Amino acid sequence: MTTERPVAIAWRIGIRSVRANAVPMVVLWLLAAATVRAYYAVPSVAAALEPLLMWQTGSGWLAAFLNRVFFNGLLPGVFLLAIPTIRPKHVLLVIAAQALWGGCWGVATDFFFRGLDLLFGPGRDFATLFCKMLSDAFGFTLLISAPADAAFFFWIGREFSFARAWRERPKRFFLELVLPNLISNWCVWMPVSLAIFAFPLPLQVQLSGFAAAFWTLMCLQIGLRTSTERTCFRSWGNDV
Repeated sequence: MTTERPVAIAWRIGIRSVRANAVPMVVLWLLAAATVRAYYAVPSVAAALEPLLMWQTGSGWLAAFLNRVFFNGLLPGVFLLAIPTIRPKHVLLVIAAQALWGGCWGVATDFFFRGLDLLFGPGRDFATLFCKMLSDAFGFTLLISAPADAAFFFWIGREFSFARAWRERPKRFFLELVLPNLISNWCVWMPVSLAIFAFPLPLQVQLSGFAAAFWTLMCLQIGLRTSTERTCFRSWGNDV
């Protein structure tokens, strides 16, 4: 019987998922920072993104929905199909479910970003960006998106079986499912969100889709690792 506490197990799951994707994660950080710099320093970059800005401005929630259908469903699906080691069972169903799920989150994210802009203003100073980042990480993510994503990917990890998901559901939902997602989310998203919030509002939800694609792949890794370490949670105390 292991004496390792559940918090340590949850932390390990999250950190291992981060480490497994450390190189692309750092590349994502650097790319986000470089894109912000180029947008405001190189006119051709701003001109290249102008159609995306106009599309989001004119189409609103529909543009946000389609953005995440592509970045959360179709693009990660290419990697799932191309790399056998990360390919889940029922891969096409996984891709379709991720696309629909991601599209709905795109709409929610669009409205949330608009709310942040009303609350803190459209400024690009560090204080404004930092307040938006904290509100995202410790408000929207902590209370809404992380618990929902944890449940969703746990269900996918049970091969879309509601009965199996209910039967294997953890008694410590936050500790076993949400916390590993939060650890990984904060590591990936907090640095990127500072860059995302530096863009004009219509571009924020569109460009955040790039990070969303990476996050989707990481969530699948967390789902796999959580299922393999469930025995560790069960063996710690009789009430787990």
